[in-house]
Amino acid sequence: MLELQELDLMGTPSEPSLDRITKLVAGLFGMPYCLITLITAERQLFKSGNNLPQERLEIPSTERGLSICQHVVIGKKSLHVRDTQEDVRFADNPLIRDSGIRFYAGAPLMTSRGHILGSLCVFDMELRSFDDADMSRLEDFSRWAVTEMELRRDVREKQWLADRLSRETENSRLQELLVRQAFESGVEGKLLCDGSGHILLYNQRLTHIFGESPASYTDVRAYLHALLEHRGQFAPMLLDGLGQLISGGSEEFAGRLEEMSGDGQLRSYELAGCTMTTSGSAERHLYLTFRDCTDEALLERMKQEFLSSVSHELRTPLTSITGFAEIMVERPLDDDKRRRYAVTIHREAQKLSVLLNQLLDLQKMEAGEQSYRMAPEDLQQLVARETAIWAKGECRELELIASPVPLPVMADGMRIRQALRNLISNALKYSPEPSPITIRLYASDGWAHAAVEDRGIGIEEEARDKLFARFYRIDNSNKRKVGGTGSGLAVVKHIVSAHGGHIRCESEPSRGSVFTISLKLQPQPD
Repeated sequence: MLELQELDLMGTPSEPSLDRITKLVAGLFGMPYCLITLITAERQLFKSGNNLPQERLEIPSTERGLSICQHVVIGKKSLHVRDTQEDVRFADNPLIRDSGIRFYAGAPLMTSRGHILGSLCVFDMELRSFDDADMSRLEDFSRWAVTEMELRRDVREKQWLADRLSRETENSRLQELLVRQAFESGVEGKLLCDGSGHILLYNQRLTHIFGESPASYTDVRAYLHALLEHRGQFAPMLLDGLGQLISGGSEEFAGRLEEMSGDGQLRSYELAGCTMTTSGSAERHLYLTFRDCTDEALLERMKQEFLSSVSHELRTPLTSITGFAEIMVERPLDDDKRRRYAVTIHREAQKLSVLLNQLLDLQKMEAGEQSYRMAPEDLQQLVARETAIWAKGECRELELIASPVPLPVMADGMRIRQALRNLISNALKYSPEPSPITIRLYASDGWAHAAVEDRGIGIEEEARDKLFARFYRIDNSNKRKVGGTGSGLAVVKHIVSAHGGHIRCESEPSRGSVFTISLKLQPQPD
């Protein structure tokens, strides 16, 4: 709500730049309606809309509780409703029922500060097809819309600075200090030029991002050309966009620059520029920002890898189930074969169930909706019960080194066993046969510890900080061989954190890894 006020979006006239986006999106997807909505604590506001009915233009808002877009804000992700009449969330919604909306797709308007302002959505009174590629394009347009909104704020802030400079020329030292403070704030690299592209100001963040100071260049075109040349990049559209901005052919431009860093990581940067004028003067200035979006790009790649892994993990058991089921239906089989095929189908169905349940658990945990049934437990007994199940089905040795004393903890026994199961599964996957897996139980400094140790491939130091992040999988040649979606350690982290505990990893490449769960010991009755 505060950022909505800062961006000056509520109660203001329609914005031509946003209206162009909704019109373009509607035309691109062939949809009759496209909206940019803003969600407050009580209302849904229509900031821009294509082909809106007259009554919506006169009263451009609805109750929040009746809007579909609020679910995009609450869920913090894109929403695709194939048929509102078949969706229990919307089937009885009077606003949706009376308006006749059947199809809906919406992408969140997430700012650079991580706040979700509302949604960019398309909808129709008829059922429509809308695949993942369409949703990805809609999300790209939502990011464009947010860039337009935030650019207004940046321009307004810099316009204020430029106006103040012209009004207070007698206090130039103070003016320079104010501008420098504004430029040095934030995480973006910033650069201010006059109308011909001559560099006037830049912040230290810009030098830090690229390791090269603009002070060596008097012209912004030479600076950008040098950045591209030193990185072996050829980006004529980026240079042309800057040239159009300087010549007055456009009022703003945006682009992307990528480079391979010394540590082998692909780094991505977003560039944006706009023109500024001071009050009572025709003099133009150019304002450019350089934002490091490497983490966002990395997260997107991790999501794509995660989806690819999930697809593979689902397809494998489904192929087995389908194949054996077809044989059982189409061929005469003796009782022994029929029983063996049924056992295989049951086993593969169980794999599917485990995978889907883990993904659903992770989703609930990420949303803070997972419930836990805490009760007094003995960590030693929980581990013993879990290892007993693994010992029955695995030919590998599971060595349990028990604590000499009980380890009383307050825990949800089922969830702690789920965390242990994930750690044991990983240990078995990433260690060669016939090396054993050791599970060590002990107490120290008021904490109960369960350590799962393998003698496998180990983990490089730079990967350990990311191990428990959602979507993350270690980049090695065994990814497809060992299978999995990379969600297991994220689930473990959520479970242990919900118990007020912590998990740590100790590893050495080619020597193995130790994952240790630590829970607070409970006082034992006298």
